[in-house]
Amino acid sequence: MGLRSLFRSRSFWLGLGVSTIFIALFLFTVELKEMGEALVSADYLYVVPAVLIYFVAVMLRSMRWKYLLSPISEFTAVRLFPVVTVGYMANNLLPARIGEVIRAYYLGRRENFSTSTALATIMVERVYDGLTLLLLAVVAVPFLMLSGLVNDSSNVSVLAWSFFGAAAVLVFIAAIILLTFLAVYPGAGPLLDRFTFLIPARFRSRVGEYIDLFLEGLSVLRERRRHFGLIIMSLPVWLSEGAMYLLIALSFDLGAFFEPPVLIVPVVLLVTTASNLGTALPSAPGAIGTFEFPAVSALVLVGVAEGVAGAYAIMLHVALLLPVTALGLLFLGVGNVSLRNLISGEDGHPPHYPLGQRLERTQDEKRK
Repeated sequence: MGLRSLFRSRSFWLGLGVSTIFIALFLFTVELKEMGEALVSADYLYVVPAVLIYFVAVMLRSMRWKYLLSPISEFTAVRLFPVVTVGYMANNLLPARIGEVIRAYYLGRRENFSTSTALATIMVERVYDGLTLLLLAVVAVPFLMLSGLVNDSSNVSVLAWSFFGAAAVLVFIAAIILLTFLAVYPGAGPLLDRFTFLIPARFRSRVGEYIDLFLEGLSVLRERRRHFGLIIMSLPVWLSEGAMYLLIALSFDLGAFFEPPVLIVPVVLLVTTASNLGTALPSAPGAIGTFEFPAVSALVLVGVAEGVAGAYAIMLHVALLLPVTALGLLFLGVGNVSLRNLISGEDGHPPHYPLGQRLERTQDEKRK
């Protein structure tokens, strides 16, 4: 798929429409003058260590991806770090979260590895991201309720957030059950192959190969201890990112809204959950709008002034987007790789993954 067709796709326009709605909600919620004053008066010295902590979180993500890939192939976290960074860069610049596919393809290009298998591991990663974020919210909300911050909010807001949280929990648990079933059920491949009748006959054998390689990427879920290991490895990822959110919060002195100020910690955990679950919605590149509005809503729920909340959300999003995007582009430049060619798959290199060869080797191992 080329850039032109990518930006003409329905997913692009759907994401743009959703982002437009959320941007409008964001602008309707915040006090623009107050937001401008908060941006001018903020202490931006905290931004530099915040960005450094974010890159620590990216390295922790690389370590977790190494763990996800370990049943299939051995990688080092240092080797995976540029691939993860390029994936985030692509998500920030391209619509429809195409960065997940770019990351899988870029790993295949660099390491002679299956894009389909890598994509399956990324899907597992995203599901556990969601569950971990909800776990952080489960820890944070009781502190906020005991402090009276949430109880002082409108019943409608509390009910809406509770409904959203319960629905999200059910979705992520259902996703884990489905992926685990596909990983452990011996007939998963033939079961999925039945749906290939919808595909033109000349493509069916290739699609069958992709299905088998995708199921191979789910192999990490075949062992129960791996589920526990993924939660354990996901916690430091999101606690590190939460630490970045906390430092940016100090830039805007958000602790002054709470008594005692230490309540800013569970507040930041709530904002981390809300803003990142919001980015799972279809959106414009960089999750513009779907990040800011949930973050502001969470802060307003616990008593932060709308304008200050809006300034914080904007600065936080800029700190999340710009450095990793710049580093991702730098990695591509050093490797003499074009983002356009990664999107189209026309990078001038030989096929990075011999699908049939890997599939035959897997089948031979099963026979033995």
